Amino acid sequence: MRKMKPFVIPLLFFLVVFVAFTLENLKTELKLPNEGWSRSLPLQTEKIGEVKPVFQEQNGMQRVYVPKENEVLSFHVTDQLDVKDKQTIPLSIPSPQDFWVQDDQFVFVRDKQLIHFDGEKENALDQDVYGMDSNPNNIIYFKENEILTVDKSSWSVQSLKKVPEQIYSIVLNDTSDSFISVGKTSKQSSKQVKVTFHQPDNQSGSGFKEYIILDKDEQIRENHFGFYFIENGNDVTVYYSLFSNNSGGKSYKIFQGTNQLNANTDWDFSIMTFIDNLGTKLENPKFIQYGVDENGQAKVMFTTRALKSNEKEAVNVYEARANGDVWKTELRSTTNDQSVHPYWIGEDSVMWLNLVGYKEYTFSGASKNTDVIEKSLKITKIDLKEAVSATVLSLFQGLIFAMCSVYWITPAVLFALVIYIVKIKLMEDEDKRILYTILALFLGVQFIFIQKLFNTHYYMYAPNYLAFSGSSFVIPIVLALASGAAVWYGRKQDWSKLTAIGYFAVLNTFFLSLVVGPYMF
Repeated sequence: MRKMKPFVIPLLFFLVVFVAFTLENLKTELKLPNEGWSRSLPLQTEKIGEVKPVFQEQNGMQRVYVPKENEVLSFHVTDQLDVKDKQTIPLSIPSPQDFWVQDDQFVFVRDKQLIHFDGEKENALDQDVYGMDSNPNNIIYFKENEILTVDKSSWSVQSLKKVPEQIYSIVLNDTSDSFISVGKTSKQSSKQVKVTFHQPDNQSGSGFKEYIILDKDEQIRENHFGFYFIENGNDVTVYYSLFSNNSGGKSYKIFQGTNQLNANTDWDFSIMTFIDNLGTKLENPKFIQYGVDENGQAKVMFTTRALKSNEKEAVNVYEARANGDVWKTELRSTTNDQSVHPYWIGEDSVMWLNLVGYKEYTFSGASKNTDVIEKSLKITKIDLKEAVSATVLSLFQGLIFAMCSVYWITPAVLFALVIYIVKIKLMEDEDKRILYTILALFLGVQFIFIQKLFNTHYYMYAPNYLAFSGSSFVIPIVLALASGAAVWYGRKQDWSKLTAIGYFAVLNTFFLSLVVGPYMF
């Protein structure tokens, strides 16, 4: 037991710090993403690959359809994130792509065939099909240079328009009969992007009026995609994403433009700027979901990599609404990895796919429902694992601080060497004046130098009990006294005074590295 005495206080100190930091990190894990919203909760489904789900409102609940290898998984999810009525349908639908579904009937594209599945068998409606989009009322698809529609009453197809450019996508929204077509024409060093808004011609009763939304060059390293529109009579707002790859740096931006279809004026698109509640600009929004809130105002949901807490980053879900010239965002997810394909479940809940392993995803969700919020605050094994992992990582970061101790150890060591060379007898006799000078040099230089390390970074990320006014003076003094107490308790009888000072220096550096080291760099 006597052999262990020097290590008792350091070990107890380490355990106290470890527990304190773990509890602090656990508080961070349990923190709500925003006031009134729950933490992320896993939905009771199964693990799937990275696929694009299709959502459909049925009986006041969302029905989710998930294409898998040789089947389609479907289930209802309530605004309380309860999963009900899970079913599987033996049907192979390639993903990611949009498909039309109603009850047990599906329309989708596979191997360039437009296929209708009636619940029992498949029937090819058309060939050489490149893609499609749909809403509950319309199914519109396209070939290389032709736009067509499906008559659901007879499952026949009808051509709407042929165009000279190659069609890349067709876009509908959930409620309108209008749609957007995106065409591109290849040039020598670029592509010509032509985006057309097609609105039903109510006067003639047939056909569509066409309005050019965008007509511009697209550079080889650019891609205009992800178009969406919100229609209010002749007032139309169009959104799209622009991907750029410049010198290896990939970026995603969202553009917004509003115009009157009969105004005969050019469309003016501006970049949407997303700002979080700390004033930080969020970059590279992906997996965009557009919608309209209960007040008729536009809202956007997307995922991006940003700070989740302190210095911990994750790809999380954000919801944004316009606030003047910027879009104010609120965090919706608290998962620790990568989130994709977010979707609103009514006005009070959201869900998305959350990465949980190599190419494995599960559904997670968050809600404003008070029962869901209370349920999300229960501590889980994952919370404990993340809190302990964060503590271990932060303590390892404290080793960087220990390396800085050379700055305040060196003067004391050099002084001791000089005395040893000049007057070795003073060292051999352990003259108190020499020993006190060595100790004073160690503590004095440390105290002066460490003031610079209590910087903005420290006060931003350290817990409140370590980041109070005057902490740069109080903490070093308290830890010096704790180090002295540890020496007094753990010192062995055969130790020299110089050995005790060395033991003090090691303990003091160890204590500082544990307590303040994790937050200084």
